[in-house]
Amino acid sequence: MKSIENKTLVKRFTFTVLMILIFHLLGFITIPGINGKQLAKVANNQALQLLTMFSGGGLNSFSLMSMGLSGFINAQIVVQILQNGVDPKLTLWAKSGEVGRKKLDQFTRVVALIFSFVQSIGITAGINKLANNQFVMQASLWMYLVIGMLMTAGTFLGMWIADQITVKGLGNGTSVIISYGIISRLPQDLGNVVAQNTSHGHVNWVPLVVAGVITVVLGFIIAWFNSSEHRTPIQYATREVLTGKQSYLPLKLIVPGVIPIIFASSIFSISQTFLSFANSRQQATWYQVFNQFLSMNSITGMIIYCIFIVVFTYIYSSMQFDPEKVAENFTKQEAYIPGVVPGKPTAEYFKRLLNDLALPGSLFLVVISVTPMILSTFFMPDLQIGLTGSSMLIIVGTFTDIRSQVQGLRLKADYKGFLDTSYDFD
Repeated sequence: MKSIENKTLVKRFTFTVLMILIFHLLGFITIPGINGKQLAKVANNQALQLLTMFSGGGLNSFSLMSMGLSGFINAQIVVQILQNGVDPKLTLWAKSGEVGRKKLDQFTRVVALIFSFVQSIGITAGINKLANNQFVMQASLWMYLVIGMLMTAGTFLGMWIADQITVKGLGNGTSVIISYGIISRLPQDLGNVVAQNTSHGHVNWVPLVVAGVITVVLGFIIAWFNSSEHRTPIQYATREVLTGKQSYLPLKLIVPGVIPIIFASSIFSISQTFLSFANSRQQATWYQVFNQFLSMNSITGMIIYCIFIVVFTYIYSSMQFDPEKVAENFTKQEAYIPGVVPGKPTAEYFKRLLNDLALPGSLFLVVISVTPMILSTFFMPDLQIGLTGSSMLIIVGTFTDIRSQVQGLRLKADYKGFLDTSYDFD
């Protein structure tokens, strides 16, 4: 069994690396008709830095993969909110099993197509404005349409690669690609931080050491919290306990994982993109108001960012773990929670449990994401670690998911004969 396990893991790991390599190589296919030198001049824009995270680094060279998975993520946000009781038809699909899930997937891709096309044109126009109309060489309607189509095609290639990683590789494909984008930028980001703290050939080590300590502490806290889980005891009415051990249903303290962070960051990246259209009207009152509310460098922006994280934590928790479906499966398996009546009371128990876990989980996500922003904005602006908490959480969450999948594959290999065979203990 060990050889089967190792072969499966090596195969999945190799496939994941291959898909990431393909994604990376596609990032070298640049969009025609743009001036790359002008892009470098506006690279420090907050909206572009956020979008770079979702593009896996493709926006650095304004390549075919510049949009990355941004349009798809935004489409998922909209569809998942609508199917959560807002739109009756989508809600019905969400409760219709495999058939409904396929319909939702198709609808999500249609929305992603629209979002990606509009957003790609918007990003191009925004960068062109930031670069004083020097970015797009021939700023005609046809050129913008061609750029929009190419970048949208890149988004769908990225979606396909993410799907392949999820099905045949290790981890969630979307999270893996986003983590790759973050990790690929680390050398450049570290170099920038060191350069900003170097004066006349002398390095100011104090802020660097502080940033390093904060990063290490955050890493340990995130890893510990990510691996923590709530275990609900389960008993079976007609099944003999063969091992003598108590059965549990494990539920992570952060049920949706890194998804709320990704969704909240994506919304801010889109808002910042559209604000960049009106860059020439920075003195206007409406621009300053919107920028205040939609900037991660302002108090109000941080508060709104926190609210998004909390809301998405509650919404996505209920979508990741369906209490009614779990209660129904318990009834079919003749399983029950000690002290809880099977059926509807079990579903209500899990609903209360989800709400109990969502509060500390969302607060943890808020603290981890916002603390580095506060430090970099108000105390150590030269460190520029505003996205460190979110980035670390995404990376740790991705590797935690991969570790859990590896453990599951090992368990399946160890008990292959038992799990694949039906036994009668009567």
